[in-house]
Amino acid sequence: MLKALKVVSGGLLLAFLGCGVEGDVDEPLTETSSALEAAGNDYGVAESFHTTGAIDFTNPMFLQLGTNPRSCATCHAPDQGWAMTADAIKDLFRESDGLDPIFNLVDEGNRPDADISTKDARRATFGPQTVKLALTRFTRNISATAAAAAEYTITAVEDPSGFPVTTSSFLNFRRPSHMANESKMSSILNTSAPVQDIPATLANLFNGAAGLHLQRDVVNNPVPVEQRNQGRDFLLGLFFAQIKDKAAGRLDAAGANGGPTFLSTVPFYLGINTIPGPDPMGVAHTRKVFNIFDAWSVFADDDNCHGNKRDEARGAIYRGQEIFNSHEFTISGVNGFNNVVGEPYVGTCSSCHNVPNVGGHAVIRMMDIGTADEANCNPVLPIVTVQNKTTLATRRVCDLGRGQGSGLWTEIGSFRVPPLRGLAARAPHFHNGSAKNIKQAIRYHEDRFNINLSHGKRKDLEAFLGAL
Repeated sequence: MLKALKVVSGGLLLAFLGCGVEGDVDEPLTETSSALEAAGNDYGVAESFHTTGAIDFTNPMFLQLGTNPRSCATCHAPDQGWAMTADAIKDLFRESDGLDPIFNLVDEGNRPDADISTKDARRATFGPQTVKLALTRFTRNISATAAAAAEYTITAVEDPSGFPVTTSSFLNFRRPSHMANESKMSSILNTSAPVQDIPATLANLFNGAAGLHLQRDVVNNPVPVEQRNQGRDFLLGLFFAQIKDKAAGRLDAAGANGGPTFLSTVPFYLGINTIPGPDPMGVAHTRKVFNIFDAWSVFADDDNCHGNKRDEARGAIYRGQEIFNSHEFTISGVNGFNNVVGEPYVGTCSSCHNVPNVGGHAVIRMMDIGTADEANCNPVLPIVTVQNKTTLATRRVCDLGRGQGSGLWTEIGSFRVPPLRGLAARAPHFHNGSAKNIKQAIRYHEDRFNINLSHGKRKDLEAFLGAL
């Protein structure tokens, strides 16, 4: 079934402000062949676009591929930025009394053997990680071979749920990756290996996820290759971005190029605009990663807006774009970045988020900005203590990050640089949900890198990130 959905239901846009410039009437979003699925959020409305012109709900992405009633879209939902959001999961728990298919002990809840016999028991089980942080549970098993080859030793694991763990088998919690815009990314997993074939990885994910999350016996009954490839092709044609801002109106109006339709056309190749550069096509690195709101530079001075609130909001988004591109600060102590470009490095937000008009990183490079350090972890998460075999230095983290797979000390707590389009629709942020919203994510980076932002610049940067 091919389906083009109405992207806005009654009431979503009633609070939108502004009168706009002449000839730019800010009409409510209506049913079209390109506006296929809407995701209302604190900043406005995000929208999905598929290059086929419609979302095919018979695609394996939406099918029950396993023995439980889930599909891939259960945890990568269209109305949640093709991921999971805390607000939506909270609503699902309330509406279903914790019986929705998402609430399954196979991978959700604080421990796999928890009591879920009553609503109160389910609230205690699923509330801390699944509902409040939108995290999925994984069991990390470290083989003796991997432990011997690693540059570190796991010396202790502390699980606040009381679940019995060892230094070779313990629980770990992460946000599901958002599954849109995959064709514009260097890597699609939070802790990707140094080399990744995006189409092949996407196809294989349908089999792996069916076994891990949908409880299919993929050893004896793997997902057919044809279905894997159909799922892969669907995701490669799927784009998602903010299309309307509560104050600024449509983000593709007055010459701007916001929204997922334009995003589907932006150039991408592995290494594009890489830092330090030049990239594989011989193009020098540029800090000006985003230019989609350049046309709104005319609104940058509020005095030119004559009190028009919508134009003022457009000016704030443009100013935020330029802050992202150009506001300098010192980047230091980031494994995965400073050991490549030098220490310290004076850069901008676009130094790490360097894929033009997407905001991911140009190559597969995992980075550690401290989000997995114990001090930045919610106390409901297990803590792993590791010790460097050579220096005897120790770290306490709630996620080993890429360091688990590679065994490298410098990759502990490192993750991919997340692409930024559609950011407003998929809170909370970071791998462990530690930033409740965009504002908290900005504050974290300000504190981590001693970024000097005035109140006004902080608000402008938030407006821009919320408009992506």
